[in-house]
Amino acid sequence: MAPLKPLDIANGILGLVFVIITMIVGFSIIMKYVKNKNINLFYVGLAWIFICSGWYGTSTSFIVSFFNGGEGLPLQAILLINFIPLPIGLLSWMTAFTNFLYKERQKLVLISISVFVLVFYILFFSFMIIDVNLIATKLSAVDTQSENFLMTFCLLVFIILLIITGVMFALKTIQLEDPEMKIKGRLLLIAFPSFCIGGLLDAAMPTTAVSLIIFRIILISSAIEFYGGFILPDWMKKLFKK
Repeated sequence: MAPLKPLDIANGILGLVFVIITMIVGFSIIMKYVKNKNINLFYVGLAWIFICSGWYGTSTSFIVSFFNGGEGLPLQAILLINFIPLPIGLLSWMTAFTNFLYKERQKLVLISISVFVLVFYILFFSFMIIDVNLIATKLSAVDTQSENFLMTFCLLVFIILLIITGVMFALKTIQLEDPEMKIKGRLLLIAFPSFCIGGLLDAAMPTTAVSLIIFRIILISSAIEFYGGFILPDWMKKLFKK
């Protein structure tokens, strides 16, 4: 494969920046769980790390490409890294969500989500065994294109579930009397739609220099908003109180 083009390099760098920020945010929330012993923070931190896995495969491939003549990872490896953690992230988030809200319906919700996750994995591994190109094609070391309606439909269901439950949780948080919780709720009200819309556009739209910058800025901002929504460091608290 030919060396990476400037657009591919920009794609890889911005993807890697998002992945690094994602890891920092996720592990920061998990570390807060270690400090406060609130199991929901563990679920939320794990959820954020896993639901962002769609950029892990191409980011890893970008790094590998520098040592492999621009080739990157095989398509199979990219898809495995991208998609295996994703349903676990949804299940982790729904566990936290139903702990926060609708505890009485938690069992039914988690069973339903588990069935969805199982169907996703059956479809994914079936297509991987039959022909990996039934799932996606590799455009470059840092870019793939979806080729499968069923997999795309599953991802759309995932996005819809995430944005609906995320907005519901944010609105409930805003209603609390504590001013800091209201700030957290407003940040989450932006974070969930930002991530879902940014991720959907990044995956579906053709990659150009302009679209790449816009979509990755949206994704990076969603990570920062998510961090504020669950951690709210002092500098962010002071900024929003002003």
